[in-house]
Amino acid sequence: MSRSESRIINDLVILGRATPEELSDGRQTICTAGYSKELGLIRLYPTRWDMKLSRWNKVKVPVEKPIKPQFDYREESWKIKGSKSEWERLSDKIKHVGKLNKRSDRISLVKSLVSGCASELWPNGKSLGIIKPEIEQFYFKENTHKKSVRQQSLDGTFRMMVKDDFEYIPRVKYRCSECQVKSVHDQQILEWGFYEFMRKNPSKIENVWDNVGFTNMDEWEYYFLVGNLYTKPKAFNVICV
Repeated sequence: MSRSESRIINDLVILGRATPEELSDGRQTICTAGYSKELGLIRLYPTRWDMKLSRWNKVKVPVEKPIKPQFDYREESWKIKGSKSEWERLSDKIKHVGKLNKRSDRISLVKSLVSGCASELWPNGKSLGIIKPEIEQFYFKENTHKKSVRQQSLDGTFRMMVKDDFEYIPRVKYRCSECQVKSVHDQQILEWGFYEFMRKNPSKIENVWDNVGFTNMDEWEYYFLVGNLYTKPKAFNVICV
């Protein structure tokens, strides 16, 4: 891509948001995933943590591709137009145009996007996908990238906790409905809701599994929205449950 491509997405249904991360310039950013009838599954990055991008909201947003493809080569990846130069007022660019209110519509949308196995996504040129997992184990792993927690930035303004502030990270082992791998998938869960629960309940982080129903799976039907890593395209994580 020799020059920037820009457009307006008029029908982006928000499906999930990953836990905040921190860029080298100090901005706390969030990877947001959604679906557009025209473009399919979409990744918006970076987005502000305080944007009104709740799950199932339908929004209109101006987006662009980076000028240099090495910034993010993934087909599904877009930036909100002016995401760096207009960072402080980036939320003004998001226009709420509706919401998927009916449970049946939500279920129908998710099921229409299901792939057979997470391992099939990248070989088929996809960096995002939805799979139906058969969950075998869920657990916490020590965060080897943990940094000291700072609730304020260096200039004294409010700072969100980001992924590397947490002592433990949630992970899940599962097989897909049409699994193509011999061993189970073992992936980190990035969903913001998991980390918010851990932040608010630091002495009871194990209860997060009850909170999402993993300890009573017979009552639920699960789907994972998974996405790969920019630096490791064959490695996928769970963006949201």
